[in-house]
Amino acid sequence: MLICAEGRMTQLFIVFIVFLMIPLLSRFKIQLSYILLIACCILALLSGMGAEAALQSVKNTFTELSSVNTILSVMMVSVLGGLMKHYKILDKIVESIYKIIRNKKIILMVLPALMGVLIVPGGALLSAPFIDEIGEEMKIPAPRRAAINLVFRHIAMFILPFSTGLLVISAALPEINISKLIFLNLFYVIPTTFVGYFLFIKDIKYENTQKVKLSGRNFLTLLLYTSPIYICVIINSVTGLPFFVALIFSVLAVYLLCDKKQFFSILIKSVNYHTVLTVAAILIMKELILNMEELIILFKSMFNAESSMLSILLVFLVSSVFFGIITGNQTATIAIIVPMISQLGISTDMIYIYTYFSFACSYAGYYFSPIHLCQAFTIQYMNVTTMELYKEYRLYVIVSFIVPFVSVYLMKFLFV
Repeated sequence: MLICAEGRMTQLFIVFIVFLMIPLLSRFKIQLSYILLIACCILALLSGMGAEAALQSVKNTFTELSSVNTILSVMMVSVLGGLMKHYKILDKIVESIYKIIRNKKIILMVLPALMGVLIVPGGALLSAPFIDEIGEEMKIPAPRRAAINLVFRHIAMFILPFSTGLLVISAALPEINISKLIFLNLFYVIPTTFVGYFLFIKDIKYENTQKVKLSGRNFLTLLLYTSPIYICVIINSVTGLPFFVALIFSVLAVYLLCDKKQFFSILIKSVNYHTVLTVAAILIMKELILNMEELIILFKSMFNAESSMLSILLVFLVSSVFFGIITGNQTATIAIIVPMISQLGISTDMIYIYTYFSFACSYAGYYFSPIHLCQAFTIQYMNVTTMELYKEYRLYVIVSFIVPFVSVYLMKFLFV
């Protein structure tokens, strides 16, 4: 019995050490995809699972339908983002917004949120120039401009079915209905968005001299240029086609909207191979962890030993936030935590609630991580320090961790 306990603690220790290596290796400017592959190799070698189990984990990643769908979807999202950026469709969306929305405070929220639909590492850099320019015109201090860009840029991660985190959850928990999880995510998104508005935007004073012409044509223009973003969601919802197939129609929409110069060449160049490799490595890691039997037993025993829902939530909170902070990557954290939820032998309703809670907490850990790429790029572009930004966050960070707890108990009351 003592040997088994030692084996469980050893596997837990290995996981912690491997993930502590991620921020250390990132200091050497190594691509995250390579760092995660190195982490997978070390995990396989030190966990004691054996070569056969490790190879089976890799095989499962590239043969299971849910994992393949996730990898191909991430590849197609990178293509879509690259094409929309190259053909300046994003700029045309921004121009359309300026023509429709008069209130610059609303524009400050809408622009980063729209840019956030392009799920790419460090994607806040896409909206940073626009927010910086508008914020300077409105005499908003640089740290607050940075906070505005980051707070509203990440809304899409919770509500877009093709966001990387939700795709990984669908691969790890095939029994989960992503549309239902997105609905639950609104319990986090709506209050934190309101708080973001009250903390960072509401008290901004400026003289509105912007003139807009409300017309059906301007709305149609916006609807047209945002079509690559929403058409894949509609097609997936109506037909049930895999997301990577539905995303082909979004790419086709870009083709119809752009000047078509060197389209197929740009399409190939738009594939972000490091992002695809990162997700593949994360899914391999998920399979490796599920093969670490002693760790899974330890995880189950931790939950069986807890007598209340609050104590279980605290275990999820600590583990989700810890891995989110040290990796600066929500998806990697999800790959560790979420697969274990299916091992707990709990009701389907509670699986949804714990998945939602882990998603929210891992997001909070990742969001406030000093190695969060969006944060690093934004503070660099807006020339502010990390401490200046954290000072701006002092109330927002409290809300970010209170909301998941309150919403979980509300969900249990309403749905369980």
